[in-house]
Formats: sequence, C-alpha cells, structure tokens
Amino acid sequence: MKGRLQESAVRSRLPPCRCRATKNDKLKDKLPDVSLNGGQPDASNGSGGAEQNGAEPHLVRAEPGSTWQWTESEDALRTYLIFFGFLLAGEIPFLRDVRFADLPYFVGLATITIYIGAHRGLTNKIRQQITLREGALAPVAASVALFGGYLLIKFFPDLSLQRFLNIYFWLIGSIAIVGNVAPPLRRAVGELGDRSIPLTFPEGWLLDDEGNSIRQTAIAPSDIAAVLLGLGVATLDLTCNHSSFTLNNLIACLIATDILQLLGLKSFKAAAVMLVGLALYDIFWVFGSPKVIGDNVMLAVATSDILTGPTRLLFPRFHGSLGEGNAFPFSLLGLGDVAVPGLLACLALRYDASRATDMRARALAAADALKGSLASMQVGATDREIAHAAADAAEAAFDEVADAELAARNSTQGGASASPFAVSDAVLHQRTYFVPTMVAYVGGLGTAFGVNAVTHLGQPALLYLVPATLGAILLVGAFRGELMRVVSFVDSPSPAVEKALARQKSKD
Repeated sequence: MKGRLQESAVRSRLPPCRCRATKNDKLKDKLPDVSLNGGQPDASNGSGGAEQNGAEPHLVRAEPGSTWQWTESEDALRTYLIFFGFLLAGEIPFLRDVRFADLPYFVGLATITIYIGAHRGLTNKIRQQITLREGALAPVAASVALFGGYLLIKFFPDLSLQRFLNIYFWLIGSIAIVGNVAPPLRRAVGELGDRSIPLTFPEGWLLDDEGNSIRQTAIAPSDIAAVLLGLGVATLDLTCNHSSFTLNNLIACLIATDILQLLGLKSFKAAAVMLVGLALYDIFWVFGSPKVIGDNVMLAVATSDILTGPTRLLFPRFHGSLGEGNAFPFSLLGLGDVAVPGLLACLALRYDASRATDMRARALAAADALKGSLASMQVGATDREIAHAAADAAEAAFDEVADAELAARNSTQGGASASPFAVSDAVLHQRTYFVPTMVAYVGGLGTAFGVNAVTHLGQPALLYLVPATLGAILLVGAFRGELMRVVSFVDSPSPAVEKALARQKSKD
C-alpha cells in the first residue's frame, strides 16, 4: 500500500461521524474483532489509559502465518483421500489386464507422494539440509550401497538379512503411517480429534521441535486409532512377506513423504550438483554396468527376492510383456526416482513460500491498526482527523507486514545469514515454481515409460526426470527475469538442527 489513502476513499468506508465518543465506539464495533495474535481478540479493545491520551495504539504482532500447519488443512485431507483412492484403484481386477495401466498408477502415486512430502516439510522445524559438498558425494555413497547389495546377492545367495530388514521396515513403516495419518484424521473426526487425553513422560523421553524436553502433553482419541492403524498395516505387510503390492506401495510412499519432510536441499546449486550426479549414477548402473561388470546391477538389485521390502513401487505386470526383467511379476518404479526429484520439488515449494505475499496477514494487521486508531481518538475529533488517523495507522501496519516479508525474502539470498521465514496458506495459491516442476516430473516419467515400451529395455528414470525438472526451474526463472535470484537462494536453516549443533559444539 503505497502513498496516503485518499480521504474520500476512507470516508466512503466509514460511517458519518459527529465527533462524539459514542460514535467512535460505533465505528469500532463495525470492524472485525481480529488481531495478529493467532486470531484472539485484541487485548486493547475497549481499554483506556495511554490510548485515550493520544498515545500510539498497541498492536499485537505475530509472524504472518506462523501457526499454519498444512497437515491440519483441508488441502491435506483432500490430498490423502486422493492418495488412498489411487492405492485402491490398483486393486481393480480389470486394470491389471490393461496395457500401460501402470503408467497412470505410478504417476499418480509418485506425484501425490512428492506433494505430501513437500507440503509437510514447509512447517517442519526438524529438517536436515544437504549442502553442495554432500550433494556431490551422494552419487558415490549411492554407488557403494548399490554395488554392496549386488555383491551380497551374487556371492552370498544363502545369506539371509531378511529378518533384520523385516524388523527395520516394520518399525519405520509404522512410524510413517502414524505420522501421515494422525493429523488429517484429527480434522476428519471432529470432537474425537481434540487432544483430550493427558500424558506424562519422564524427563528427556519426549522433545519438542526446539529440542526441549516435554513432560506433559495430550493426545486425541483419533491419535490412538492412527497408532493402531499404523501397527496393524505394518504387521499385515510383514506377515504376507511384502507380497501385497498395495500394502508395499502404501508404506513405501509414506516412508518417502517422511524422507522429503525431514531432508532438504540447501540451495538450487546443491540441487543441480546432486541431481546431475545421481542421473549419471543411474545411467551407469543401468546402461554401463552390463559392459563393465557383465550384469545389469540396478535391475538385479531391484528385482531380487533376497532383499525385499517397501523400497520400490509395484504394479502387476501386463501379461505378455517383453524385455528385461519380464520374469519379475511386477512393473516397478524405484523409490529413488520419486525421492530424488522430489527433493528438488520441495526446494521449489520452499522458494515459493519465501516469496509468497500473505494478503490475509496484511489485511488483519491493517484492521487491527484501524480498530486501535479509532479506540484512541479523543472526544471532539473531526471527520478529517478520524479519516487521516485511521488511514495512516492501517497503511503503516500493512507496510510493516510487507516489510517483514521483504526482509525474510532478502535473508534467503546467497548467504549463511538466512533465517527461518514464516509460512502461511498463501503459498497454496502462489506455487510459481512448484507446479511447473511437478508438471515436468510427470512429463519426464511418462517419457521414461514410453522409451521403455518402445525399446523393451529398463530405463534409468533419472535420465529423463533430472533434465525435465531442472529445466522447468530454469525456464520459469528465465521467463520471470529472476534466474539469478533463484540461483542465489539459500534455504533457511532448521531451528532445531541448528540448536542441536550448537549444543554439540559447546560440549566439544
């Protein structure tokens, strides 16, 4: 809001004033009873004291959108319903006899998984960031792990690690299901979602997002249902030895959302280095390993029955399928082909959030200031004085929120001084980079499946996904004339992780 509001515009919104205190009260009563303290009534409403003596009205301030949580929104509930709908659609018998039915199934599950993980990570305060150096080392670490798994399969076929893996996947699968299901379930069940059951923990057993010990908390009845559901589904998957592709996909996708929520790229530079490196890793182990080692290492590990678990998305293979791996009963999509481009999509969404304009927070600030200004007017004030005072207060409050947003944006440009930025639901309407990245992901995945259908050869999906998603970021940045701003973006550090690192340094 630039410049002084015109008096005529202000007066057109205010009822006529005859300069009596009772009329000022009527004006004040017509304004919404709102402030920026989490939606609570303004404590200064109706009070006298300094305000009656002409002092500046007290404004209750909070960061815009600081209390917003995506997991508790209608968008989250709707997204999870769509996700479970895709899972159930895979159980429709006739779809298994439809050629290429696996493509929309995989595309749907993968994109929803990335969507959930990216939005959960927006307000998560415990996130580990991947730096440029760590991103460069990721392909090396992945190669060591992949080739190590291949050697176990090749030379120790009787070595059974499945019992250990079963316990591991049961544990992280249960945690992933509970963490994903509990928040939207609270919203869906009404009063049963209210935290009404108190719990007490010993010192140090439970920590908050800042790393502080929590002694007392409360859970909702729906949380108990979410825990039982998580344990039940993970146990059912274990008892059937991961043979149900629907249960496998459910757990695999929810584990991936946890990864995307807890792990993030620090900058687009780190993203480019890591994604290009992992694309080369994917290309070598799919196309290069048969020539160098004599076997397709990636395919051998992915289709092995020795190491099984929710590490891939599965769909029953179409009868009569040709090509590599046709003896394996499922078409598959590696979880890395979801999580790796998903990390870039998460960063794109966080960039969008850092640039989002929260008009609701600005409007609430202006309304709060306008109400305080009217409350502070002295008896006998003229219409012109009331109009100017109200306009100045609203304009100042509006600009104060805008300046705070601008400062948060500037803090993410090219430095270690980046600080956490406030996130609100405004980002849901301003996903300038996230949406093109997701569209590019769908296009890249479709291209990979198309090439596979033509050549009948397993394809390194990252060969198509990395250029598509990185290209989308570059194209949008170039089109908007802010490519250098995108390149210099540095994500805000996690407060909890920073605090933990500071404590560790102090001990050392």
